[in-house]
Amino acid sequence: MLILIFSLGVLGGGYALTDADHHVERRATTVFYDDFSSGQIDTQKWDHDVSAHGGGNEEFQIYTPEKLNSYVKNGVLYILPTLTADRFGADIFRHGVLDLPALYGRCSGDWKGNKCLRKGDQIKPIMSGKLLSKASVRYGKIEVVAKLPKGDWLWPAIWMVPTEDHYGIWPRSGEIDIMESRGNTHYEQSWDGKPEGVTVEAVHIHYGPSWNNKKAPGVEYQLNNGHKFSDDYHTYWLDWTKDYLKLGIDTHTIKAFITPPQGHWHEGHFQGDNIWASGGKDAPFDRPFKLILNVAVGGRFFNEGLKNYPYPQPWHDAYANKSMEFWANRHLWQPTWHGEDVAMKVKSVKMVQY
Repeated sequence: MLILIFSLGVLGGGYALTDADHHVERRATTVFYDDFSSGQIDTQKWDHDVSAHGGGNEEFQIYTPEKLNSYVKNGVLYILPTLTADRFGADIFRHGVLDLPALYGRCSGDWKGNKCLRKGDQIKPIMSGKLLSKASVRYGKIEVVAKLPKGDWLWPAIWMVPTEDHYGIWPRSGEIDIMESRGNTHYEQSWDGKPEGVTVEAVHIHYGPSWNNKKAPGVEYQLNNGHKFSDDYHTYWLDWTKDYLKLGIDTHTIKAFITPPQGHWHEGHFQGDNIWASGGKDAPFDRPFKLILNVAVGGRFFNEGLKNYPYPQPWHDAYANKSMEFWANRHLWQPTWHGEDVAMKVKSVKMVQY
């Protein structure tokens, strides 16, 4: 994976773009807008993910529809991780059962498998929120005005997935990561000391025929002078046409993923029959996508190859039950979680269809 780090106001990625590139005038229709002025999460606009398995990267959270994990206050959406033990008691990790359909009347995954029903030490130690837009776009502009959380091992994300698996399950139908970051304040690469925490965000796209045969090109973007993404609100955006996917922050283009002349299958050097042959040159990014806002905790976005101060990563990547090791070491990370500072705060979301 290509990783570049550069400072605010400096363009990377090898394309001669200007800050005005993403303001090109086009016929456009706003298909989704929410400034949270209603004082509550609008269920006509948003769905909650409800799942207990921790996502695809072995994270440590349960996604719930509970108001303690996602709520609106003073015109701002808060997505707030909390401790499972605070809600159900610590004994749940020894003798408890977490049955999401019984608790919430629904689950986003299978009703009998580990996405919806977990027992004892297989229950995740964190509860959090994950919202999915009911609207979708195929080519357009996405703008999310947000302030990111601060606290060790928090993983906020603003991203897009297809509304249907037209080309097959992930990553066949693609994924667009508008923003991913880490809440750690002292987190860096071990070999050169480059920051990888709350002063850095990343953009990526994902595509390929299988989870172990995919491409995930991306770029990292770093704020100047130690400024943190948790200090201020920024506008995270995507400008998407059949010719490119441009991702940026405020008035700055971070990366332009130009549609390859011979398509992503050829560009990715994948073997066998082209699974996107029935689509456009830009397939799989030629279908409607919906927006996701969430805060995960832990998982493979972090790894032991990076350094955290003043203590090392509080779980081992190779352990089978990483989430319980993380919970056992809560005396290390919990002091870095301060109230609503651990929430991703969202002022507005706009989705425009070209």
